[in-house]
Amino acid sequence: MTEKLYYKNAYETKFKGVVLSCEKNAEGCYHIILDKTLFYPEGGGQPADKGTLGGVCVVDVHEKNGEIIHYAEMPLEAGLEVVGEINWEHRFDLMQNHSGEHILSGIICKKYGCDNVGFHMGKEKITIDLNTQIPEEDLPLLEKTANEAIWENTPLTIFYPEKEELHRMEYRSKIELTGEVRIVKAGEYDCCACCGTHVRLAGEIGMIKIVGVQNYKGGTRLELLCGKRGLAYYQKLHQAAHEVGRALSVQAEKIGNAVNKLLIEKEGYAQELRKWKWEAFLNKIEKLPKDTENVLIFEEGLGAKDLTALADLAARQTKGRAMVLTSSENGFAFVLVSCKKDARELAEELKKSFDCKGGGKGEAVQGRLNGDKAEIMGFFQEKGFLLAK
Repeated sequence: MTEKLYYKNAYETKFKGVVLSCEKNAEGCYHIILDKTLFYPEGGGQPADKGTLGGVCVVDVHEKNGEIIHYAEMPLEAGLEVVGEINWEHRFDLMQNHSGEHILSGIICKKYGCDNVGFHMGKEKITIDLNTQIPEEDLPLLEKTANEAIWENTPLTIFYPEKEELHRMEYRSKIELTGEVRIVKAGEYDCCACCGTHVRLAGEIGMIKIVGVQNYKGGTRLELLCGKRGLAYYQKLHQAAHEVGRALSVQAEKIGNAVNKLLIEKEGYAQELRKWKWEAFLNKIEKLPKDTENVLIFEEGLGAKDLTALADLAARQTKGRAMVLTSSENGFAFVLVSCKKDARELAEELKKSFDCKGGGKGEAVQGRLNGDKAEIMGFFQEKGFLLAK
């Protein structure tokens, strides 16, 4: 079994180890096993360490039957003593985030009597899944309490209790454990069975920030960032706020009020635009000859609601059929409204001639079609449709 040096000192970055075996897999990657290693293997929701062995890049690390398998790009000779070096920036990032997750999970599980049933550290965010509904309005207080552990510089201690002591302890664990159990304790904030790497003092975490919440499988999924990731997140927000503030000619802390004012103005303009559109629609329909029964209208810049409104208005005026089209990215978007015949019959003919896609009911069909405007006009004129000017 590989000696796990990362459990002796998570802050070490270099070590020497002897290559016990090196085998090439089907994908051309080399599986290297050492007598000892500092490389933490993927497990318990924590990604594997990165680094080098004898100058060879280690791309992944896994544990199998007590052996730590290093996935390397190049082979290393069995029996060779090599110097291994882990990527400290990557390791410390994982230590900060894993330790922060412990503290927040411990606080939440104690407050709500729930369990952490899922944990994953991705490249950008951490997710924790809890088997209860966490009120969203509680999140600021939970986040503040977690950061108090940082401000107090709470020690994180790791120990292996005897079996009897373990039975008397209250600790978090996702599964029933047997054999030697590794406990990570963060003051009064958390006590949890865990195999990951952690900081010694909570102050090293820097910050704990909840950045997302959603309902998940009847419980709650939280997204959080700790340490350097939290700082990078705030820097992005600050830069974005600064740019918005500059565009609106206000200070960054006042952009909320400025944006609300802008949205109110936008709605006012939108209402005015809808009024002018409706008057334009009425004007177009009033110009139709009195005996018009089927009308074809091409109108640029219409959205789905505008298409429907104009088609309905035209069909009620003619008491027949109204086909309204507007240019779209791929051909034309359309709405066909019919007061007499089944609109789906004409839609079926459109499918054969213009690769029409869409659907609806007898009185109305909407969708998209491809084709040259002149060809579309010719098709509808043959069907007795008048082109509106």
